[in-house]
Amino acid sequence: MEIIAAYSQHTFLPATHFSYDAADEVINYYPQALKTNSGKIALLHEISHCELGHFHYVSDLQLYAMEIDAWLLTRKLAEKFNVPVEEDYIDECIESYNAWIEKRGTCPRCSTFCAQKSETEFSCYNCSTRWRVSASPQVRTRRRIVAN
Repeated sequence: MEIIAAYSQHTFLPATHFSYDAADEVINYYPQALKTNSGKIALLHEISHCELGHFHYVSDLQLYAMEIDAWLLTRKLAEKFNVPVEEDYIDECIESYNAWIEKRGTCPRCSTFCAQKSETEFSCYNCSTRWRVSASPQVRTRRRIVAN
């Protein structure tokens, strides 16, 4: 494929999903999806993370900012490769992060949206509940109360 060939300096690995594994510097892609426009956009998005040097984040807000930056570059790369930009698809992807952030940051006791204390811990300023979550956006969000 033309897009992958243009980035031969990167490692691409066929997979069942699109993702960028920063630790191993591997761009995972779903070959069957590359037949669709949204699949090409997804590939360009993961290439964008790689090109921007996105490696590690310590807060949900930092991850969100990285996603926005990657989508901005994705739009430029799409133009370069004559891939039509699907704003609805991009909006859905960004909304999935919005929902993830909201679920993680909403107090399981009083439903107040709260401050993140560390990569995996939150604290409610309203009822003093503290809870932990997984660091990964790819796993189901479960809030485990650790104190209140």
